Amino acid sequence: MRRTIHSEHHFSDLTESLKNGFVLDDIVLALARAGKGESLNERERKLLKRAVSILESAEAGFHWLDKPELTSETNSSANFFARAVNALPSVYANDAFLESISNLKATATQLSSGAAVPVPEKIHLLQTFFYNTAQSELDRTEGLLSGEGSADILKWTVTDE
Repeated sequence: MRRTIHSEHHFSDLTESLKNGFVLDDIVLALARAGKGESLNERERKLLKRAVSILESAEAGFHWLDKPELTSETNSSANFFARAVNALPSVYANDAFLESISNLKATATQLSSGAAVPVPEKIHLLQTFFYNTAQSELDRTEGLLSGEGSADILKWTVTDE
């Protein structure tokens, strides 16, 4: 029987990945309710404010490429950017990426404010983005559980506002 020893960073990464996965799942569920035309409660609007924050970090990560400094903030933003690129597989141009993120952010902002509800197609695009992001996080969690993950990869953390 082979025994795997994990560093404390490994367990920290696993905890972080699980936390992120739960938050992303909750965002997807809130968007599913919004997509059905149901009104969102305060908790769900708060989750969508976190979605806006995630999208803002993806934008910051895109701009990080212009001046790549490594700090904890830029590390997180660069990783959000990488996740966003993977969550938008049909976007290949820089301008299209920024436009897509901006459109998604506008939809999330509108939903989080409780203002007029965006058209269902926009909600669906936002839900698909966060579903893809959640799938990516699930893959990361599974890798960490199987011992394939590493603390050396860029970390991605959903931040509280």
